[in-house]
Amino acid sequence: MATPSDLIYDKLEPGQVIGPDHHQFRLTSQFQTNRFGQLWYAEDLSTSRSVPVTLQIFDPALLKHQGFIDSAQKHIVLSKKFKHPHLAEYYGMFRHKGILLFFAVELMDGLTLEKLLNSGQANKLKDNQKKGLLQQLATAIDTAHAGAGQAHKGICPASIFINKQGGVKLANFAFDEAMTIADEMSNIPSSHLAYQAPESFHPNPVTVEADIYAFACIVYQLLSGKAPFLATDDESTRVRKELKRPSALNPEQWEILQSAFATDPEQRPRQATQLFKNIIEAGDKKEPQPEDDIPEPLQEDSSQRRRFWPIRVPDWAISALIFISGFLLGFTIAFFIGLDNTGKVEVALDQVRTELQLAREDIAALQQTLRTERQDRALETETLRNELQNKADEAQSLHKELMDVKFADPDKLTVFTDQLDDGFKGPQMIIIPRGSFIMGDQKLVGDDNELPAHQVTISHRFALSRNEVTFNDYDYYARSMGRPLPSDEGWGRGNRPVINVSWKDAKAYVQWLALLTGQPYRLPTEAEWEYVARAGTDTNYWWGDELETERAVCGECGTEWDGKKTAPVASFPPNSWGIHDMNGNVDEWVEDCYQDSYFGAPEDGSAMIDGDCEFRVMRGGSWFDIGRVIRSSSRYRHLPDSSKNSWGFRIALDLSDKPNE
Repeated sequence: MATPSDLIYDKLEPGQVIGPDHHQFRLTSQFQTNRFGQLWYAEDLSTSRSVPVTLQIFDPALLKHQGFIDSAQKHIVLSKKFKHPHLAEYYGMFRHKGILLFFAVELMDGLTLEKLLNSGQANKLKDNQKKGLLQQLATAIDTAHAGAGQAHKGICPASIFINKQGGVKLANFAFDEAMTIADEMSNIPSSHLAYQAPESFHPNPVTVEADIYAFACIVYQLLSGKAPFLATDDESTRVRKELKRPSALNPEQWEILQSAFATDPEQRPRQATQLFKNIIEAGDKKEPQPEDDIPEPLQEDSSQRRRFWPIRVPDWAISALIFISGFLLGFTIAFFIGLDNTGKVEVALDQVRTELQLAREDIAALQQTLRTERQDRALETETLRNELQNKADEAQSLHKELMDVKFADPDKLTVFTDQLDDGFKGPQMIIIPRGSFIMGDQKLVGDDNELPAHQVTISHRFALSRNEVTFNDYDYYARSMGRPLPSDEGWGRGNRPVINVSWKDAKAYVQWLALLTGQPYRLPTEAEWEYVARAGTDTNYWWGDELETERAVCGECGTEWDGKKTAPVASFPPNSWGIHDMNGNVDEWVEDCYQDSYFGAPEDGSAMIDGDCEFRVMRGGSWFDIGRVIRSSSRYRHLPDSSKNSWGFRIALDLSDKPNE
């Protein structure tokens, strides 16, 4: 029986708009299917003017495997780091109606090296075209290795696009696990398996030398006309098989290429560009002897044939060739395959101009329709927002009644305050319930450092301060310890959150409070902070996915303090766990050392303290930031001894698991 996701996937059609509300795309035409699903041309509607892109829309059957989604998240995090003319540029991963998952990538022409080889057209390429293609591919491989510090693991002709403008575009970096899942579902060995190194058959992670092996396979195939191995060949076949020298290579060139086929990865070259350069420079050596199986007439002419790049090429010329040949390579190959004379080119160009004009007229009409639909939707949204606000007001009234109740169960919300000297009280604390949640960007609207979304279980008891630490709180500490009072920028002290404090200042405060009270006060961990900020929700903010007025202070939150200064703490309703100002007002220091992703992050709510801790994590956004930055999953980094007038903190307290303590 077809699922809802299957029905949406099967009925995709030109003109349809897909994607989340904040970032939508209009499908223009489907140009092929692949092992992952459907490839579409589309227009990005989130920019000031429509930008053409390629969408890889995944088959819903693949999304039933969590490993596939994890691989997709890892792939997009790594790929978005690459900015190189021969590495495919990824714009992000998106969902449609919470069901379909897709990548948005720079516009691809649809021609892959796999198509070029399978059609036999690769045999018609001239030496300089093959040379440009391989040089660009080698540069892309080495650039990706330098940027990611790991192997691609899926280099094959199907992952190499050839654009009319730009030439080679290497895609599918670190997408090997997803490839394996797709292969298992189709029960057909993927073509990328034919290019795998022998060590890929073992469970241990492969190194970048595995990609050098794959690159060598592509060089061999482009020169000989056939792949050196089959997808079904196992490790022993790759080790035992003796490859025949392509006639385009002399013996020294062949010896250099064979070094990349070494069984031991450490014996292979570490860089594809160096391997390729060595092959080129060996081209001016002695010509190879004619092969025994060449017919006699051909043997007589073979000495006059051009060998593969017999001229030594200077390094500067190679570098220039990489950038100059991009456009020429893609454009030449595309037209070499599809058009064979000038007359056909002119006819094709006239047809393209006509279709382009018609497309522009269609786009203008569709944009007008879209504007009308958005106006209607805005009116409906305003009505719903008013209804929602009424419900929220009712819920807030009930919540205030709830917060006046003291629960006997320590895992329920309980409020307490520690008594300090001279009748002064410490920050008001709320006991947080145990539980599990999904940490990170679940809506795929944030930055790469919010991925991958992962489950965290809070099984320990702790309390969090109901409000951000105020000037009242911090000034009492500073005067007691003879420390300078941080500037309030003239905005007022008292019940406003303390600002202009560094991570080290915040740590000193909690250490003082712990010593004074004898209680284990500390900064919250990053996971604890997000757990409480979400308060049982999975939306961008605790109140929903969109900004709402009178919920928080930020640069565009609709309050009197927006973009100007802090607001007194608790100026707005708390979340459902009774905590105020987790979103906005001031950024809040947490304990963790900063990592640029959640790969390897603790799953028990503890702090990430590995590494050199050059930067510490800050959460929540501030009065100065745009609404996107105050989402519950948004995170940033700063030096621990730096401070700013939009930075503050709140505190946590470890609680005993003993029932009577």
